[in-house]
Order: sequence, then structure tokens, then C-alpha cells
Amino acid sequence: MTGNASSIRIGEIICVGTELLLGQIVNTNAAWLARQLTLLGISSYYQTVVGDNPERMRLAMEVAADRSDLIVVTGGLGPTADDLTMAIAADVTGQVLMEHAPSRAAIADYFHRLGRTNITENNWKQAQMPESALVMPNNNGTAPGAILEFTRNQQPKVMILLPGPPSEMTLMFKESAAPYLEQRTSTRFRHHFVRLIGIGESAAETKLKDLIDSQQNPTLAPYASEGEVMFRVTQLVHSDDEPDNTTELLAEIDRRVGEFIYEIGPRTMPDVVKDLLAEKNLTISFAESCTAGLIAATFGEIPGVSKVFRGGIVAYDNQVKIDHLLVDPALLDQYGAVSEEVASAMATGCRNVMKTDLAVAVTGIAGPDGGTEDKPVGLVYLAVASAAGVQIRRMQIPGNRARVRKVSALNAFDLARRVLIQ
Repeated sequence: MTGNASSIRIGEIICVGTELLLGQIVNTNAAWLARQLTLLGISSYYQTVVGDNPERMRLAMEVAADRSDLIVVTGGLGPTADDLTMAIAADVTGQVLMEHAPSRAAIADYFHRLGRTNITENNWKQAQMPESALVMPNNNGTAPGAILEFTRNQQPKVMILLPGPPSEMTLMFKESAAPYLEQRTSTRFRHHFVRLIGIGESAAETKLKDLIDSQQNPTLAPYASEGEVMFRVTQLVHSDDEPDNTTELLAEIDRRVGEFIYEIGPRTMPDVVKDLLAEKNLTISFAESCTAGLIAATFGEIPGVSKVFRGGIVAYDNQVKIDHLLVDPALLDQYGAVSEEVASAMATGCRNVMKTDLAVAVTGIAGPDGGTEDKPVGLVYLAVASAAGVQIRRMQIPGNRARVRKVSALNAFDLARRVLIQ
């Protein structure tokens, strides 16, 4: 390392790709990297998105090198003509590109494992590395990354080059970049995330305002999300051996808003439900109308969920509710599809058909059309059927169609959670 272990304090993120500037791809890399740098005790002051233009890419890297200790660049490491990141980074850091034999061999092996023996010449471009680079292997693709140590304005700097695809970038950062950075920072941030549901952001912040304003170590900061509220408790430490001083603050938060807390930690609401089901050796299924499979799809993304998740039925049409969820047509005629009675029948029918311990049902009016004076857009009924009976939640959710569906799904999980902890 050009400098001492404590030299990396300020980081900057540059994301390369014209598709990002045009909004064709959402820039999730920057958000993910910012979180990782924070956990490493590195303050991220700037983020830049730049297109595949060599002059503007060079300018972005030079500006970043002038004001930050660490520059993390994603994208532009591929085999095509507009993948220019490695060459420009080499030039900015005063290095010459040379072929890295292990990277060339790894690229060849990658294609051979895919059964492709005719490797086009442009793929070997990915094996060209700055002469003094610390090369990071790509265990999810072909383009390796690089760590470049250099000096600018007589100050030690580090530039980390990562591939653009998130699946490749995140794995490479975790396996190679993070361990490197851990040895070159003198501080860490110890985080605890407090997750609440059933209370608005302003109400929660009012209850905790004096704790937020105190700005001691540890600190407390609010974060809003659709349908829930999150607070981050952060302690600055200089070694992993320092005691956890967040206990007292977490206890005070629990005293004030404990009735709304569903998790102190990294788990989301679906994660909590999945773990509760697994602990109790129970199964669950879903009957969805207005959410149209969103609940099941969200739950299905959790690793290991197959042990507790039996399946789901999307019953948008009333006839599907009758045929597949065994809903009595008389209930639909008398109360309508969006009603407490039909939500209850959907949950009960789903539990019987899917033969699960719990069944969650949702029916509502997501909008923008379909609302009436008696049943406006945003009206949603949730139901959870279990051996103890059926629990119902009526909600009036403001916002557009996407928000109504997302908040409905979140609260469906919450209702299931509350049934499970009774």
C-alpha cells in the first residue's frame, strides 16, 4: 500500500454506462456499494454516473482522485469497443496495460465450461490489466477486476475497478475488495437496524426526536420506506474488540415504540415470517386478488423458503375465486369481491385446498379505476386463516396502483406474523 493503513477515509463511487444515464437500467450498484463502504467505516461523499465516453470517464476519475482517497468504479470492463474503463484507469493512474496470463486462462476456462470452444478475439481484451494491478478474479463471469494503488498530488490513492452486472460486482467486492479495504481503514461503523410497521414516519420520529437530535456515539437516524419505517443505530468504533454501546439506546427505543417493532436486525418482514414458520414447523399458502402474485413472488425469493411455502393461487376473476378457492357465489353477490366476508372465505378456502397451516388472502381495489363512494380506490381486506380461526385487517391505502399493491403485500406478511406470535 502506498500509504498507511488509516489513509482510506473518504470514498467515491463512479458508475459507468450510457444505459444508466438514459434510465434504461436502474443504478442499484451505487446504493449497494455505498452501504458496503459505510460498514467499512469509509465516508462516501460523492457518486457519479458517466456514459461510455472516454473524455468524460477520464475527467470523472481525475476529479475523484483529486478529492477522495478511494475511487470505486463499476462497469466498462467487458469485451466490446465501448468498454473503456480499464484502459482509462491505467492512463489516469500512470500505468501501462499488459496481458495478465491467469486472467486469460480463467476466461478460456469459463467459455470451455459453457461448451464454447470458438472464443472471439475481443474477449481477450478483458485480460489486459494495468502493470501493477492487484487482479480480482470474477467467479460469476468473464471480466476480472483490479485494485490500483497510485499517488496523486503526493497523496496515496486507491482505485477499485469492478464489473457492471450486479451479480458479478457484489461477489467480487465481497470476496476481494472488502478484505483488502478492511486492512486499510482504522474505523468501523457498527449498525443495528430497527424496523417498525403500523406507525408513520413522522409519528415515529416525534416519539424519538430527542434521541435523534442528540447525535452522540451511537447515533440514531430515521429512514422511510413504503409501508414501514426504519431507524439505524450506528456506533463508530476503532476496533472490532470495542464494546457494543448501542444496548442502552436500543432499549430506550423499544420502550417508546416497541409495540411497532417487528425486527432489530437485517431481516425484512417476509424473512421474519419465514423464520417463524420454520421455527414452528408450519406451512403457508397465499390467495391473491389485487396483488396478483406479488406476495408469493416476494416470499419465493427467500432462500430455504420451500420448507414452509406450499404455493399460491392468483384469483383475480370471481369465477377463479369460486372454482379454486371454494368461495360461495352468494358471498360475492351479497358483499362483493372486495369485502371482509370474501377475504375470509378466500383464506379459508386456500388453507383447505392447499392443505397448509396458514393461508393469507388479499382482495382490494388497486386502482386507478374501479373505486366507488362506498369502496374507494385503495380499499384492501387482508385475511389469515389458521387452526385458531380467521383474522381480518381492513386498510385504506393512499397512493398509486404500485404502492397499494406493495403496501398490501407488506401488511399481509405482518398479519401472518402477528398470528404466528400469538
